[in-house]
Amino acid sequence: MTQLRITGGRVFDVRTGKSEPQDVLIDGDRISAIGRASDFGAEDRSTTVDVTGLTILPGFSNNHIHLGWSGMGWDGSPTGILRDQALQDSDGINGIKGVANLRKSLKVGLTALRDLGMNNTQFDTKEALKRGMVKGPRLFIAGKAIMCTGGHTWWCGREADGPDGVRAAVREQIKRGADHIKVMASEYTNQYSPAEIQAAADETHLLGKKITTHATLPVAIRNVVDAGFDSVEHGGVADDDVLATMAERGIMVVPTLSPGVLQTARGPERGMPEHVAAQRRERMAKNPPGAALIKMREAGIVFAFGTDAGSPCVEHDQILGEMEALLKYGVVKSPLDVIQMLTINSAKLRGDEKDLGTVEAGKFADLVVIDGDPSDNVSALANVRHVFVAGEQLVTDGQMSDWYSW
Repeated sequence: MTQLRITGGRVFDVRTGKSEPQDVLIDGDRISAIGRASDFGAEDRSTTVDVTGLTILPGFSNNHIHLGWSGMGWDGSPTGILRDQALQDSDGINGIKGVANLRKSLKVGLTALRDLGMNNTQFDTKEALKRGMVKGPRLFIAGKAIMCTGGHTWWCGREADGPDGVRAAVREQIKRGADHIKVMASEYTNQYSPAEIQAAADETHLLGKKITTHATLPVAIRNVVDAGFDSVEHGGVADDDVLATMAERGIMVVPTLSPGVLQTARGPERGMPEHVAAQRRERMAKNPPGAALIKMREAGIVFAFGTDAGSPCVEHDQILGEMEALLKYGVVKSPLDVIQMLTINSAKLRGDEKDLGTVEAGKFADLVVIDGDPSDNVSALANVRHVFVAGEQLVTDGQMSDWYSW
């Protein structure tokens, strides 16, 4: 079994925010030991990676991505860039986007991605990872998101109506290899009845999977909470009693501030008319993003990190902007809160905290090595020097390994 020792760095404890000088010994795909360099002894014959002066953290996760969308443009076409990609791009182009987005994600320290649907890109990309055709972050997929006929993003999902239709749609995604299920519960209006929402939750849980939702209206959030959904995306306005129930049941939320924030900031340079940008800035000034999320935090709801990567102006390597926005708008209070969202909370969201989320012996060796102390400033998290997935070094000195130099 291949042994690798990461030496000279400081291991960051994401629970406490403290770090101390420690080496990390990797056997195969898992961490076998953590300790001072002197603990390993002169007989240690492992290959070493010197990270002197750097900080070792568990790998980061982005829990709301769309692998088959590029994140380019500002979505100003008549049908929207997202819809154009979904309806017009071939399977071949979608596959290339999928691999390109894996690479972008990996380089910024993302070792786990939770895809929430867009055609069949994620199925094909996950199969390529499984076969060893490409290397990249762990990929957890929803298959096609499920929505009512004509519902939110119907053009790239699985339309289903009635409790039986929804059950069949859930079964289809899991048959194809979905790790979790996503349901579009609302857009500008509520789009599924309580009976349909309940059927989706029941069928998903019957088959041993977790279920999440795009639910941004109070009635939609109430319906999915009543049905026993495991998490909610984006973080819309919810009634106080619903927030209390979410906290009590451990229903997590994945905030996604990036589309609104980054589109407003970057849209003009990508073709957004100035009057549109001005209107967006005015709306954000009057109604700063994050108010509903602050209420959720105050109610005791736990957040996991997500950017809605693939949305216009939100490329898959753009994660620092989300971190900074979470702090700027008061959604979380400290850099440690953001770090926990990226790591231990992400593992809890997916249900794999026994294997991922912290730097501990016995867990998978999914690690990020950065330059700087992230407990002082989240910008240090952007200084990624090395990335390991399952014990394999895929980013070295800030560059992709030679395996990726096609």
